[in-house]
Amino acid sequence: MSAANPGIRHDIHARLARHNRRIGVLRVAVPALALLLLSIPVVQIGVSMVADALPVAGIRLENDTLVIAAPRFEGRTATGTVYKMNAERAESRIGDLDIADLYGLRVDLAGGGGYRAEIEFSTAQWTMSAERLVSNEDVLVTDSTGAAGVLAGVEVDWPGQIITSDGPVRFTFSGGNRLDAATMRHDMGGAIWQFGGVRLQMIPAPDDGQERDPFAQEPGL
Repeated sequence: MSAANPGIRHDIHARLARHNRRIGVLRVAVPALALLLLSIPVVQIGVSMVADALPVAGIRLENDTLVIAAPRFEGRTATGTVYKMNAERAESRIGDLDIADLYGLRVDLAGGGGYRAEIEFSTAQWTMSAERLVSNEDVLVTDSTGAAGVLAGVEVDWPGQIITSDGPVRFTFSGGNRLDAATMRHDMGGAIWQFGGVRLQMIPAPDDGQERDPFAQEPGL
C-alpha cells in the first residue's frame, strides 16, 4: 500500500474541520432558534394583555421595552363620574407588563351637574391590576368652577376613590382666593376635601355701597 499524498491528507483535514465548525454552529443556533420561537407567544400574550386593557393606536418593541403610542383608558367611578385617561405614550418592561410609565398624561373627569375637571401629569406610573396612578412630578388641576391647583406629587386610588398628595398644594379660585396646604386628601365618592397645614388668603367681595339690615332675612331662607 502506498503512503497517502500530503495534499490528499490536507484536503481531508480541511473537510473535517469545516464539518466540525458546522456542527458547532448548529449546537448554538438550534437552541437559540428554539428559544426565539418559544418567546414569540409570550410576547404576543403580553401585547394582547396590554391591548385588552388599553386600546392603542400603535405598539412597538424597543429592546426589552414595550412602547405604546397614545394609550387610552376609560371608566366610571362608583358615584357615576366618568373618567378618561390619555397619554402621549406608555412604556412597560416585557417582564412586568402590569406597570406602565405614562408620559404626557391627561385625565378628564365628568361628574353630575355638568361638573368637569382636568388633571395633567408630565409623567406618571400606572399599575393596571391595582388601578393605581402615582406621580412624583407637579400635577396641574383645573375644573369647571374656575379653580386651578398645583399638587407636588399625587397618588390616585381608583377603586378606593381617593386622591392624596404629600404636597405642598396650591389652589386659586375664581374670586382670587388662594389656599396653600402641606397635604391633601380628596374622597371622590363622598366629595370630601381634607387639607393639612392650611393657609388661606381671602379677597373680600366688592361692596355695592348699599346699607345692609342685620336683621333682614337672607334671600332663599
